[in-house]
Amino acid sequence: MPRARAALRAKLGEWRASQAPVEDGELVLSELVTNALRVPAPGDRMVGVRIACRGSGELLRLEVSDAGAGRPEVRQAGELDKGGRGLLLVESLAHRWGVDERPAGIGKTVWAELLAVGADPASVGVEIAAVTPS
Repeated sequence: MPRARAALRAKLGEWRASQAPVEDGELVLSELVTNALRVPAPGDRMVGVRIACRGSGELLRLEVSDAGAGRPEVRQAGELDKGGRGLLLVESLAHRWGVDERPAGIGKTVWAELLAVGADPASVGVEIAAVTPS
């Protein structure tokens, strides 16, 4: 997870984003990666992370892919539960979020988009950073 957060901080610094998208983005990315690492998956436990800035820098898109089955769902954790609040947190911080099937049919990509007003990607189109936390 530290590599994914470091890549996000580096990209958002490069894009000159304000502090709010950095802090919210780190929290959302951490929750998505944590969930992906907990999913039972065949073979190795590699998780892919993609960071993109869309539009004129107003949307930060975070994608986390894993080979596990199933679809994540927001749930209400009880007071004594030690976990189960990650997607609730993602839902509250993200502009929108969702799940897409992976093209090869194995696993899924969970994505979240956050408002990133002030981000200024250097080139036209989508700027991407990709890491693979283990």
